[in-house]
Amino acid sequence: MLMVFAYMLPTARMKSHVAESDDVFNYEGIYPQVMNGLKSSQLDNYTDTLMYATAIHPGSGNALRDALYNKRYEYQTDNMAQSLNDYANDVVSKESLRYECSYARYWHGYLIVLKPLLFFLNVSEIRLFFLLTQTFLVTWLLFLIMQKYGIIYTIPVLMAVLLLNPVVMPLSLQFSWVYYIALAGSIILLTVKRDPESEWYLYFFMALGMLTSYFDLLTYPLITLGFPLVLYLLENRKSLRIKRILRTAAVCMAWLAGYVAMWCSKWVLTYVCCDKGIFRNVLAERDSMKTKWSPAATTPWTSVCKALSVVSNKVYLMWFILSLGIFAAALVRRRQKTGGRLIGTVIRALPDYGLYIIVALLPLIWLGVMMNHTYLNYWYGYRALSVTVLSAGMMAADIWTACGGAPPDGRSNKCDSHIDKQEKLVIK
Repeated sequence: MLMVFAYMLPTARMKSHVAESDDVFNYEGIYPQVMNGLKSSQLDNYTDTLMYATAIHPGSGNALRDALYNKRYEYQTDNMAQSLNDYANDVVSKESLRYECSYARYWHGYLIVLKPLLFFLNVSEIRLFFLLTQTFLVTWLLFLIMQKYGIIYTIPVLMAVLLLNPVVMPLSLQFSWVYYIALAGSIILLTVKRDPESEWYLYFFMALGMLTSYFDLLTYPLITLGFPLVLYLLENRKSLRIKRILRTAAVCMAWLAGYVAMWCSKWVLTYVCCDKGIFRNVLAERDSMKTKWSPAATTPWTSVCKALSVVSNKVYLMWFILSLGIFAAALVRRRQKTGGRLIGTVIRALPDYGLYIIVALLPLIWLGVMMNHTYLNYWYGYRALSVTVLSAGMMAADIWTACGGAPPDGRSNKCDSHIDKQEKLVIK
């Protein structure tokens, strides 16, 4: 219904605001790099202009069909950015080269936000709006974490945001939608007070999966699961170990079920209401892309390595080494309190912090399973690794505070694990 309502809005004013901003894409091009030579700073103006072109398409007059087909105009001799500018500025000389195309396999839920914004703002103003909004959400999240757990727990969040490259995020529609969902989902999880065993968490993570499928054009959707999930592990850390494992598996399955079912529902609705060939067309288009762009030798390993290559430059490696140093310091601190060898310290910690390790590995599994998409879009798909950084960082922070680093919730400064204490209490 939201999509139908969005397609009922008149597009003339939106089109004029896009026309105001034609210099933005003319200057930047399709894949500009904010920091020349760094793939992590590359914008996806191709997809952004696709989104703007979809937003200003005048429609057929049937809002339901328009909401399902998601059509736009392109020109035969132009790239996507030039096509957008030509249509927005009503270039008469290219009328004969214009054609209409559809992108029906995604929901394009971003239109319920983008279309109203285009009523009042041009492209540059939308970017500024995104900058302020994202800064506000990150600040709010950091404040909640610091208030609830302590300042040391804000460091992993900052590191994860830095890996996403916050300079680039507000400049790109394509990269922003899952970022908003991850931040908002994390804030809601920290704000709402529920029993860790409550079914509310299942519905919450399912809703996050559905929203991701609704808004995203398959960028790095795993962060909408990973960011709130790491915070859910923090909320759940006093529970018995087996319960933590079962709940974590349950909320992951709920997110995946919401994501897949929501995506498939778009195809089913389109099939029922408009296009009986939607499934055949989607599969044919995807096979064509795989054949054209992805080498036959693509494997999960080569895809993951390609994504990791984005963060293999000197600056990221320097921060990675620093992070390992901090983590090692946390383990040494634990050893000093408990005694024994360092390897024994690590082995004793694994049962308590193993879920953090599993969550940290989820992005690598995702990038490997989605190997064709990863190989084609490695330069923004790598952002799923921010979940790895967040989870590993939170584990280090938890080890540190458990070993005498001023716990925020009144825990003992001894190195007994949170879960072992609870188990001892139950046995007693």
